[in-house]
Amino acid sequence: MTRRLFWDPDTLVVPLGGGRVRLFQALWRRNLVATLPILEVADLLTGGSEESRLRQCHARLGDSLRAADATQFTLWDHAYANADFFAAEAAAQPLAAMPFEEFLDLVLETKIVAETWPPEFDFRKRGFGDRFKGSFYEQVGTEALWARVEPSHWWVKQKFSDDATEIRATPYRYIQEAFLDSYFAASLSGKEVLEVGCGTGYFTRKIAASARSAVGMDYNPDYIAVAREKWPRPAHPNLEFHVGNIIDLSAGTGIFQGRQFDAVVLIDTFLFLFHRAYQKELFDNRKSIMANLRKLLKPAGQLLIMDPHPFWLTPWLGQEGRPLGILAEYRSKHFKVAPTLEEFSALVYESGLRIRRILEPRIEEAYRKIDPQGYAFMSEFPQWWFWELENP
Repeated sequence: MTRRLFWDPDTLVVPLGGGRVRLFQALWRRNLVATLPILEVADLLTGGSEESRLRQCHARLGDSLRAADATQFTLWDHAYANADFFAAEAAAQPLAAMPFEEFLDLVLETKIVAETWPPEFDFRKRGFGDRFKGSFYEQVGTEALWARVEPSHWWVKQKFSDDATEIRATPYRYIQEAFLDSYFAASLSGKEVLEVGCGTGYFTRKIAASARSAVGMDYNPDYIAVAREKWPRPAHPNLEFHVGNIIDLSAGTGIFQGRQFDAVVLIDTFLFLFHRAYQKELFDNRKSIMANLRKLLKPAGQLLIMDPHPFWLTPWLGQEGRPLGILAEYRSKHFKVAPTLEEFSALVYESGLRIRRILEPRIEEAYRKIDPQGYAFMSEFPQWWFWELENP
């Protein structure tokens, strides 16, 4: 008896022109580019059909049915490169005619077609072929292990230039860095500031340009070594870097025991406290972490957090003048990047801190020349939010 196959209605079909469409599987973040006859397959399998009938359809369509896996990996491609829905290079992508078995494997592997109804929704990892499953951080870990590189090394490479002296010409530069440059100058003048999770010190040295003193803390001694080499203390007397662990302030150099600051800054770090999928130790110790963050603050000091916005996982759709997005998750997370507003605020209040203000940084006009559609989307839908929390 032949098996039944089902077209997954979570698949978005986007015209590319030139007789091609993009199929975006919203829940699994998978993409196909295919010729228009793929819609006959969709029509046949909507509600389910026998595999033998799909085989007959494939034979009848012949070489007119062509497809290619257009899924790209990494934070950058999943979150930001979805603008390629309408890019010229996507429409020009060479598509292959393929034997039935190869075609069937492709549509099943990309989750456009399902073998069960309702479609399987299983994010367990069984091998490298499952690298697109689970949270973004799990995906990074799988890819990094396969490529035999450290995930933290990959993170620095995708955000910064090769010499780590500037941020690449991406929304990291035109939203995150642009906002922080302005904020540091306006809000941190004359203050003693600590950055937790400072990495190689890129933003810590920017803080030092405005603050009375700036200190960078990271648990990775390799990052601290790089930061000290790039910005040595003699040349930057108000800037210092130390190995430290926010879970245990006595760890590392131990310099953070009893020390307090006017402001503590976390950039793309706080989100790790909300899911055990990739940073289990941080999740399991989040109450201790919050207590330590508060200990590091002077009375009336501020905890300043910049993290990915829930809109961060929204693919870019629509026209330049009327952008739109699709949210496939919010409370029940499968890609586990940004906490809900309720989760975030609850942890803050449980720690005894209070929310002063929440900002949603805007993208700079200069990015319009790099990616007009991306600029339009990010002008409407924030990609980061910035929290000012007070130690009452």
